[in-house]
Amino acid sequence: MLLDAGLPAPFAALLVDSDLGVSRGELFVASTDLQRLIGRPSKPLTDVVAAAVKTA
Repeated sequence: MLLDAGLPAPFAALLVDSDLGVSRGELFVASTDLQRLIGRPSKPLTDVVAAAVKTA
């Protein structure tokens, strides 16, 4: 599909490999860096999205 869309084969392979890595959780990092940077506990994404939808 990517090749049919005109992407060069090496770039298509890079995208496919990246997608596979994400699906295997290779980019997941459990850290408290964000909390340390913002100086408060972070909120789950589901809570933030639910609040945004509620006020929209």
